[in-house]
Amino acid sequence: MDPDEKGSGSHRALRVHTVPSLADNIRISVEVVAIIAAGLWALYTFVYEQRIKPLSEAPSFSVPTIIEQGSTVNGVAFLTIHKRLQNTGNIPVDIAAEALSVYGEVIVPRTRNYGRIHTPTSVRVKGDVPRKAAGLLYSFAKLRSGAVGGDPTTAFYVPAHSSNEETILVAVPVKTYPVILIVRKDYVEKAPIDPQVPVRIVKDQFGAYSLHSRPDVQGEYDTEQEYAIRTQ
Repeated sequence: MDPDEKGSGSHRALRVHTVPSLADNIRISVEVVAIIAAGLWALYTFVYEQRIKPLSEAPSFSVPTIIEQGSTVNGVAFLTIHKRLQNTGNIPVDIAAEALSVYGEVIVPRTRNYGRIHTPTSVRVKGDVPRKAAGLLYSFAKLRSGAVGGDPTTAFYVPAHSSNEETILVAVPVKTYPVILIVRKDYVEKAPIDPQVPVRIVKDQFGAYSLHSRPDVQGEYDTEQEYAIRTQ
């Protein structure tokens, strides 16, 4: 053997493997369980906030009616009526039934008088020039899929935090009707509507269509709005 090769054998590195103690195993197990629990809690919180919680909330919405007056041609004013449903809540809503009528109003030819209305919840005094509905300009009523006997193919579904509207064009003879009255009725419920709303279509003395239901039926929203026609 060559003396130079004596003792020149390769040296192997020694590695020391430690066995985790019982305390280490418990600590690691606790950390793993904590990570899994945090993930499950985050998932539950997300599902609860996005899916479960909204189902228990009451609907939140408004039903504004917006009127825009366009051109007047040969004494006829053209009005665009926006019948809108604005959903401001976290759950979708739907219209089960709806009705809207537009009446022409005239000035009552008599001296100004005071009218007083007093109920346990509100009071009102009117001392302006009296007006009254004198003719029907437009009217419709509709039972949608959410109403008993309604058209199963029609709905007015509005998702959370969104809006939808119908647009109606009405021509008003300005000299005949200086003011119009819009009467609107909607039955709005959380979507999908179940059970269906028991409501029916009725007529008033002018031939206008409206809706009628029992006093215990929920979801009815009535609005009345006057609009003075601009002559210039």
